[in-house]
Amino acid sequence: MKNRGFTLIEILVALAVFAILATMTSSAMYYAFNTRARVNEQAEQLNALQLALMLIERDTQQIIQREVHRGSEMHRYPPFVGESHYVEFTRSGIVNPNSEEKRSVLQRIAYFCRNNQFVRRSWISLDPVDRKAYRDKVLIENLTRCQFAYLNANLHVLPEWQANALQENQRAEPFPKAIRMDLTLKNWGTLSRLFIIPEALYAEK
Repeated sequence: MKNRGFTLIEILVALAVFAILATMTSSAMYYAFNTRARVNEQAEQLNALQLALMLIERDTQQIIQREVHRGSEMHRYPPFVGESHYVEFTRSGIVNPNSEEKRSVLQRIAYFCRNNQFVRRSWISLDPVDRKAYRDKVLIENLTRCQFAYLNANLHVLPEWQANALQENQRAEPFPKAIRMDLTLKNWGTLSRLFIIPEALYAEK
């Protein structure tokens, strides 16, 4: 009995089936890799967001009433500067083990939004000769909106904070009771967070 070979039609059908299976396998692999890449990207964004919130929480917990000067000039910056897209203050608690280095345990910090980024700025010196002597660290990318607001002693939300402005009780307040931060992230929506300032919250009334 002679062995019967494959006909042309059978070969074409087999090739077509193989092509379909190969396409399905390739699509499944692409989808799996693409899904994994998206998951990794989301995880990185979540880690960045958690780090940013942790840094702000740590910094605002240490806010103190200390104005800064620009070198030997008489120009002074108030202890707290609060604008709708920018907040700046002096914080304590900077680690200086055994005081081996001649540096202050105080530091000037700012948070602001720039080019769809959320940035933390720290000045190298507390009273710098050059205000441009700072370090910027991008904490969050892909922002579509970023805004700060400030809670006064009467629990009113203000878009800006005027240093030592007289409140209804005719008492000057150097700090708000809290900072409200609203961030809108691409594909994530809006996040609102309130950061309490202990220096202001527990101040003598």
